[in-house]
Amino acid sequence: MIRRLMLSSALAALYVPPLAAQGSAPAKWADTIAAEIEKAQIAGDTAALSAAVALASRVAIAYPNDGLILHYQGYALYRQALMQQQHQDASPTFERARDILTKSLNARILPETHILLSAVDGQLIARNPSRAMELGMQSQASTTSALRSGPANPRVWLVRGQGAMFTPAEYGGGLDVAEEYLKRAVELFASDSPKPGEPAWGKAEAYVWLGQVYEKKGDKATAADMYKKAVEISPNYRWAQWLASALK
Repeated sequence: MIRRLMLSSALAALYVPPLAAQGSAPAKWADTIAAEIEKAQIAGDTAALSAAVALASRVAIAYPNDGLILHYQGYALYRQALMQQQHQDASPTFERARDILTKSLNARILPETHILLSAVDGQLIARNPSRAMELGMQSQASTTSALRSGPANPRVWLVRGQGAMFTPAEYGGGLDVAEEYLKRAVELFASDSPKPGEPAWGKAEAYVWLGQVYEKKGDKATAADMYKKAVEISPNYRWAQWLASALK
């Protein structure tokens, strides 16, 4: 706990310059924020993720028109909401992520931003089915835009695969569809080479979710192999470690 508080304080204390008019943030900020989000979500560290959200928000205030920084702010909030939902209603955080990601698209088009918006809408529908009419078409439009702008982007296929796992077959989802999408993600991650600062998350996560598909299908041996590969990629991946241990 003390270590987490120290990390939170250290990140919060990082110097962020005053409002920088219309300029773009130095490349170091995108790299730093991305790295902090990744470390926090891999470790399942809520305090570290909160610190990453705070850092991204501060940099976004300093550089309000930097689409990449806004993307990471929205992505950090999305990750935070996923953690929060285990203990509380995460709808407000998902809503905030949605607002920031939408703003990001006005400044910079990224396939990841489109697919995250689709995922956020799906999460909001799950929490309030009465919004299905309002958000369902928007979610589908975001997915279409993600595929149009990044047909070979592995993070697009990863998030599609995650969504398919929780979508009934009659609506285009199911385990077989999820398996197809996640295998595609794993294949594309093998040659993934984003430009400096651009999104690079998801490789280990793709194996974990593919493992989840196999486990739900009853193929525990293949699921265990997927979890093992995830840990090989990210040795500190807490969720993958737990899943692998649970199968032993």
